[in-house]
Amino acid sequence: MKKLLQICAIFIIAISSSFAGESSCPADRASAIGYNPFGDFHHVMAPVWHTAWAEKDFKTLLEAGPKFEKLFVPISTMKSKLKSKKRNETFIKNREAFALAVKSFADACKSGDKEKAYELMPDLHDSFEMAASSLLPLHYPEFDGFVISFNLLNENHIPTNNIDGINGTVETLIAKLDGLNEKTIPTELDDVKDDMLKEFDEIKKIVTLLKECCDKKEMGKLATHANELSTLLDQFVLKFI
Repeated sequence: MKKLLQICAIFIIAISSSFAGESSCPADRASAIGYNPFGDFHHVMAPVWHTAWAEKDFKTLLEAGPKFEKLFVPISTMKSKLKSKKRNETFIKNREAFALAVKSFADACKSGDKEKAYELMPDLHDSFEMAASSLLPLHYPEFDGFVISFNLLNENHIPTNNIDGINGTVETLIAKLDGLNEKTIPTELDDVKDDMLKEFDEIKKIVTLLKECCDKKEMGKLATHANELSTLLDQFVLKFI
């Protein structure tokens, strides 16, 4: 279950990122899940954007052009881990826009055109963050909520044999199954929707078994089915999220 807990943490960070500081920018979050070139680029981008550009330090701004070109090279060849063809195509499109922004900015720097470099910097920064954002795990509220409740069952109530907690949380899982349907699937995952619906059917079958175990007070079997659901949810995250 550690993997699911980590995924939930990423979702929480994604939700709160718009209220957080620079350390929660898309590039840092992309780097944290394995896309290290974005973290390397951000290490140089941050002071240029927040200080040099803001203070019109043209010398530092012009010196950044060659650095950005060099740092973009590993990004240009990086493979995404996205399972959705549609999402991967979005990443490639955003990376291409980022590549153009890097080239335009670097060309301005090479020619010593400080005004042009200053003008292009916001576009470069925005395209950088857009490319990084397209690699982040999707926020899927209905699935996130289901996982959070299941974690409560599997990590807290089952190990402590909290019968009231088990019964109540299983009822919650049953209610949250209604949110796992075709209408709630994020549009970014339309191309794998049919496969996701099949996985939802398997999840629902196991939750039904959990409820039967509660009714029959078969806690041993319930723990076994909970382990099965844990594995299924892990696989779901790896396949789709």
